[in-house]
Amino acid sequence: MLLLYTVQRPSDVLSMDASRISERDGRLFIALQQSKTGTLLDVPVHERLAGMLRERMRQIEREAISSPVNLVGRIGRQSPKLLVPSPTGKKWARRNFCRAWDQIIARMAQGAARQLFREGFSKEEVREQLAESHRQRRDLRRTGIVRLAEAGATTPQIASISGHGIDYCQRIIDTYLPRRTEVAVAGMQLWEQHQQRETSKVVSIAATRGRLG
Repeated sequence: MLLLYTVQRPSDVLSMDASRISERDGRLFIALQQSKTGTLLDVPVHERLAGMLRERMRQIEREAISSPVNLVGRIGRQSPKLLVPSPTGKKWARRNFCRAWDQIIARMAQGAARQLFREGFSKEEVREQLAESHRQRRDLRRTGIVRLAEAGATTPQIASISGHGIDYCQRIIDTYLPRRTEVAVAGMQLWEQHQQRETSKVVSIAATRGRLG
């Protein structure tokens, strides 16, 4: 959920801790400095993620009350509590996180395959279905960017969340945004709503060329 709805790299998501969370006007924010680029961000939390994040914060508070000694570091300060800790409570090693991710994805695929076989799908059809639904860790960031674009967010708005440069963010959108009917309909609806408010002048290509000449 953090990978998808914060549109951040796995390395940055695994470093997120409770001290980075703030709330303003009822919305949660996650502050971070991207490890790859050094970009400073204050990412607004999507409402679908907010409930899970609030529950994680409550869990951290309960842990602090029940085991206050465990939160104190060697120099007497509280150690930040990770939003996504490893089974040992420490930060995930990247290779261990990748291995755990792949194991869970494999178990999910096995369960999905059994269900598809029960529904009468052939081996080839099951293989195709699993290939379409398979998600790698890095896929989620691109997926979030595409969903933002589909929802009508502008490239600068998307870049301010993801931390990409505007030009690079636009290249991602151009590469991965599907040319679907739903996207076209959404664009036409925006145009129709705009025309209900005001009508702009007709653009004359010939007149423009004449002025340029």
